[in-house]
Amino acid sequence: MFTGGLIGFEDAIASLQRLQATGVQLDCIQTPSAQRVLDQRLIASVGMRDVTKNLVTDHDMLILPTLTANIAAKVAHGIADCLASNVTAEFIMSNRAIVASKSPVCPDSSGKKQWYPNIPAGYADLLRGNLATLASFGVRLAEARALCRTAIAAFEARDRLQRGPLVAALGTSAAGLSAAADKPAVLPAAAASAPAGNVVVCHDRLLSQRLVQQLPEGTELHVAANTVITALAQDTAAARSIRILREG
Repeated sequence: MFTGGLIGFEDAIASLQRLQATGVQLDCIQTPSAQRVLDQRLIASVGMRDVTKNLVTDHDMLILPTLTANIAAKVAHGIADCLASNVTAEFIMSNRAIVASKSPVCPDSSGKKQWYPNIPAGYADLLRGNLATLASFGVRLAEARALCRTAIAAFEARDRLQRGPLVAALGTSAAGLSAAADKPAVLPAAAASAPAGNVVVCHDRLLSQRLVQQLPEGTELHVAANTVITALAQDTAAARSIRILREG
């Protein structure tokens, strides 16, 4: 969701392009101020799908690539009187993942310092305090250029939470399960020597549980050497006898 923060806008667009390239489906909505002040051609270059309905229920994560001081202040103080503050508040209250660029708001960001080199100390503390409150709500704050890796880290964190019931069922520790998940999914020797089944090549840079669940059991899945494989995707592959092979 784009609001009208200009600082770090181009870095945010580059981050979203990298995230989209991993295979993550990005939907987009803009506030009226974003439509007025942001370069619409750059936003269109990401290739996102415009949406206007079911903004919370149909989405796993909210990304705020151009967070404004106005929206940060509203949400930090429980005010939800516009599109951006209302949607953000609903994500927070639903305990859904939120990633936001702090570049337009944080007085310590390089862009903010360049635009406003003489911010009074009291006002700078106010801005920092609002960001700290957002962080206490679970919002992941990052510089605009780091939105991609921050979003992927948030996906990984969600996967770890979803693996909780599996930890209990297996009677092992979360650390032990994580160590097992770090290993490639390998078929037993007997199965490996059996006639080859389906072979699927995945070109996405992020392999998620959702994709693995769509494959038939026993599939041999080829991914690129630099593909990010979520822990839950590895667990699902192992459970479904899906062998993941890195190419290159």
